[in-house]
Amino acid sequence: MARSSLHIQISAHDRPGILAETLAFIVEVGWNVVDIKQFVFNGMLNLSILLDEDDENLIPPLRVALSGYAEQRGFKVAIYPWKLESQSPYPHRSVVTLLCETFPSSGFLEITKTFSDLDINILRIEQLDSGDIHVLEFVIGTRKAHSAEDVLNALVRFKENYRVDIAVQEETYFRRNKRLIVFDADMTFLQCEVIDELGKLAGQGEKMASITRKAMSGEMDFKSALRERVGFLKGLPVKVLEELSDNLPLTSGAENLVRILKHLGYKIALVSGGFDFFIQKLCSRYELDYGIANQLKIENGFVTGELEGEIIDAQAKENALVSLAEKEGFSLRQVVAVGDGANDIKMLARAGLGIAFNAKPIVQRQAKASINLHDLKLILYFLGINGVDLQELNEVVGRGTAQTWPSQK
Repeated sequence: MARSSLHIQISAHDRPGILAETLAFIVEVGWNVVDIKQFVFNGMLNLSILLDEDDENLIPPLRVALSGYAEQRGFKVAIYPWKLESQSPYPHRSVVTLLCETFPSSGFLEITKTFSDLDINILRIEQLDSGDIHVLEFVIGTRKAHSAEDVLNALVRFKENYRVDIAVQEETYFRRNKRLIVFDADMTFLQCEVIDELGKLAGQGEKMASITRKAMSGEMDFKSALRERVGFLKGLPVKVLEELSDNLPLTSGAENLVRILKHLGYKIALVSGGFDFFIQKLCSRYELDYGIANQLKIENGFVTGELEGEIIDAQAKENALVSLAEKEGFSLRQVVAVGDGANDIKMLARAGLGIAFNAKPIVQRQAKASINLHDLKLILYFLGINGVDLQELNEVVGRGTAQTWPSQK
């Protein structure tokens, strides 16, 4: 007898028992269930069941049974032949997450056309949140092994037209199993450049801010820029550093993000081209696991205008990220890195997910993900957390011991 394979598709207003009732007919007629997929959208059930059997004579009785059942219950049922393929025609999967304040219908049209033009198949679309921020997650499949960078490059024009933030990640078990997050400090975890604030206190604000802009945009070597700016700080009293450390402005969402990540079991690090004097205080205040930064030389209560030890530049940041992952026993694919400046590029590239946060253009062009809204908590959406999860996490951490942290001034 000829072997037969069927695809049963049912659409109905959702209620308990539909799958069980359908399976009762299938089992009674004598078919083997190969696979089942179902989801509910806006109260409507979409149910697909794949069947296989050696006897094609079992098709008519199943068709009669299901048609009668559907008519009685007011369902829509369709029965299609199908072939079991040894390999999916779109075996390489990625996840594209879009984050924006508004997302018009024309945006849906353009992004789906972008995928279609590249022979990219959309396997699943899920709305992670639709409140003040709209977050959409596309699981896509390709015939060829497009890298995340290839897909991201294809979305550059779309991103510019619709002012959306995008993350592109390979769909592997590591995507939802990140364990370590490494933040740059200045203009990422903090909403200021600490060295420029020190420059203002030393009466050298404009000169130092100009050098900082050049260094962060990749127009000037970081090490020479750092040494030049530190030289302007000679004679600055330590008590001034103490006062500044108590008034550093955190980026919006940073404190809540740390609480949630700690609740989820993440290790958290600050790896900064700034100064250890401030980074260690932040780590202590917010119970972060690691802090790595440059060492200001201080003698007799005053800044000497010199540095001690290794300079934390782009290469040192990358090395620190790798070292921390190895120390904790994590794969680099389990690491998230977040930064804004040119000295963060290597660190972002080495992490499993590198996020350019309100970053300079040179950084955004090379990162796998970007956020241009001033809220660090949005990172959670790129980790696969949806709006319902986030609401629950906010409630849980709000009751936790993290409330004992000092208020940010």
